[in-house]
Amino acid sequence: MPELSIIMPFVNEYPQNVFTVQNIMCELEGRVDYEIIAINNWVPDSSCGKEQDKGYKFLKNVARGHGPKLRVLHYDKKLSHWCAKNLGIIHSKSPYLFFSDAHCIIGRDCLFDMFMYYKENEEELHGSLHLPISYMMERPGMELIYKPRLNLEEGVLHYSFSRYRRSEDGKPYKVPCMSTCGMLMSRKIMVDELQMWPEELGIYGGGENFINYSLAVMGYNVNIFPKPAIFHYAEKRGYHWNYNDWLRNRIIAMYLPCGREITQRLVNKARGHQHVKQGMLDEISVKCNPQREHIKKRTCVDIYEWVERWKNF
Repeated sequence: MPELSIIMPFVNEYPQNVFTVQNIMCELEGRVDYEIIAINNWVPDSSCGKEQDKGYKFLKNVARGHGPKLRVLHYDKKLSHWCAKNLGIIHSKSPYLFFSDAHCIIGRDCLFDMFMYYKENEEELHGSLHLPISYMMERPGMELIYKPRLNLEEGVLHYSFSRYRRSEDGKPYKVPCMSTCGMLMSRKIMVDELQMWPEELGIYGGGENFINYSLAVMGYNVNIFPKPAIFHYAEKRGYHWNYNDWLRNRIIAMYLPCGREITQRLVNKARGHQHVKQGMLDEISVKCNPQREHIKKRTCVDIYEWVERWKNF
């Protein structure tokens, strides 16, 4: 039974996805009993272009030589980074889950040290543990964390970027929100408490908002691990940003931890036709209600008090 499962979705990211897998294997081999679950999320319609690249077939060939250490799955129901991750979680076997995008390089010892720390201090951390992130490998010192954007009166629970600050004692420190790429979490929290990412989520954002603010209302912590960043380098993948899809994901991510009243403020303030926005919320209120009720039962932190605590972070 593996100790750690690495979940890595990809869409048209060859050869970057291969290098990410190799990087993780070099980091963990002989040190941790691990498994990598890579999920091809190429959808056979106009969402991802006419043809997928070699990444899926290539990784399938690589997996033949690595036994259970590398498994390659395919999720083609819809273009959704988050639902692809859910498939990886369902097929994973370990009590701990690490999430990486397929265009990332992790610094030497970062993932290993992070995992060992989490196992030994899981109760104290009481939540998720994250690496800083960087989009500029050529510019050391540009590591980033998330800065919250919080205004419940206007239905805003979002984030922007802020410069990473090193901890004075070398230990992890709490933040209000963080990227889910480079995130380590116990299976118990992800599956039993959060019930994984909502199935309704599409490709454009929202998944990180859901994790961060659902953890908040359920009294869990988001922690930064003071190690070098996880480095992103992403080429274009053949799909394009769409405002309505992005807004729908944001509505889902707001509704689940906060309920309809606060989410209605987001709908009212967002740009777009009111009947379209309202239709999104009405549909989501039905489809996502079982998960909303699950989170509501586990809510122990008042979201207004939480916002007041973190608004000047």
